[in-house]
Amino acid sequence: MAAIVGSPPGTPATTPTTEQAPTMYGTNLFAVDDLEISQTINGHNLNSKTVLVSPSEEEYEFLLSALKRRLEEGETLYTVGVGDGDAKGLADDEFEASVATLRSLAISCNADCNLLAKKTVSGGSLAEFLIRKKAESEDFIEVRVAVVGNVDAGKSTLLGVLTHGELDNGRGVARLKLFRHKHEMESGRTSSVGNDILGFDSAGLVVNKPDTHAGHLDWKKICEDSAKVITFIDLAGHERYLKTTVFGMTGHMPDFCMLIVGANAGIIGMCKEHLGLALALNVPVFVVVTKVCIF
Repeated sequence: MAAIVGSPPGTPATTPTTEQAPTMYGTNLFAVDDLEISQTINGHNLNSKTVLVSPSEEEYEFLLSALKRRLEEGETLYTVGVGDGDAKGLADDEFEASVATLRSLAISCNADCNLLAKKTVSGGSLAEFLIRKKAESEDFIEVRVAVVGNVDAGKSTLLGVLTHGELDNGRGVARLKLFRHKHEMESGRTSSVGNDILGFDSAGLVVNKPDTHAGHLDWKKICEDSAKVITFIDLAGHERYLKTTVFGMTGHMPDFCMLIVGANAGIIGMCKEHLGLALALNVPVFVVVTKVCIF
């Protein structure tokens, strides 16, 4: 069992009650500073939290062009119920109207609008949405994630569970799907740079479907069906293979570094070295705590 520090974009919708926006994202999705367009149209502030409630045709076209620009990289986040200088939250009727407008904008951009989180504050309702373009043929967003941490922290096992959708049996069967060498299967330790992928469609659903017999993944099929693909770079945790890990961090150019920490051991050994390596390479790091069920 693993616990991630911080909620990823795929986190199911929840209803917290604290007086705070779900995240820092989306507070000003249609910001005009980088668009070189006036902040107001017909006296209506386009950074207001009510901009999506009942926009005019001119306002709608502006919002559509702004969203298309934000979707040039494939996806963006927006929080409904937050605006410049306004109290957070929208009344139920304004909230529903805003969500309907946002979904209409997403459809016009050939994108899906997916709810990530929703909560109630004193001013009404807040909700965060992920807007992701539907993938064209042989076109998808790729994010590379290097997986590092001390030996026996559960890196390969975690990746086996994530990419193949099956829980480990407690004896390391999940990690066997990633190992490439006989001595890795015998020792249970990664000694080379391994790769596996996890695909998501535009609605945020996992598209990985392992072969029912051998349990192998069809990478070509996954990429064809995905709007976003996460490429995991499984790196060795033993100090004996530190040069291999350095090669994986430098040669594969990861976008993020996933630091695996075993709850039963804490931050020890090569975990510190890997963290220092990621910081030296200016690779953003997030932490995943494994083995929480035996701590």
